[in-house]
Amino acid sequence: MNDVFDNVFIVLHNTHAVSKVIDTAQVVYGLGFDNFIISKAEGSAAQTGVPEANKLAMKMNRRFMVLPDLKDVIELLDIEKPLLITSPVLTKERIDLNSLKSSLNSKDRLVLVVSGSNSSFSRKEMDLGECTSLDAKIDIGPSGTIAVILYGLLE
Repeated sequence: MNDVFDNVFIVLHNTHAVSKVIDTAQVVYGLGFDNFIISKAEGSAAQTGVPEANKLAMKMNRRFMVLPDLKDVIELLDIEKPLLITSPVLTKERIDLNSLKSSLNSKDRLVLVVSGSNSSFSRKEMDLGECTSLDAKIDIGPSGTIAVILYGLLE
């Protein structure tokens, strides 16, 4: 994988579902990206999904972190505002893949956060980052959203 992608971090925030954890991990690692973070995993996502994603990361020699909350991600990665990819019905801002591609050449970290919750991000969480969405009719879920964005970055 190109060194330019070393500074790309994908975060799955606030999930309860094992399938969302595993599906998103498979997309991130399957497309060749190294850094996957889970923040605020609860219930079966924390008990079963996190160990499975960790096992996948170890098998593929990738990096995997689990953190308590989105604020911890921001603090540990030392970034000002992550890019929160919300449901298309929550924002009029659409993601600009060309802009993301051009930012990859800087040494800044690109942190893409998707919500693992059906209700997307809370207002408080949305204030922590820059909100944008895919140009889709409905929310296609975290693994679908990340797949579209990461594949776009690879082109």
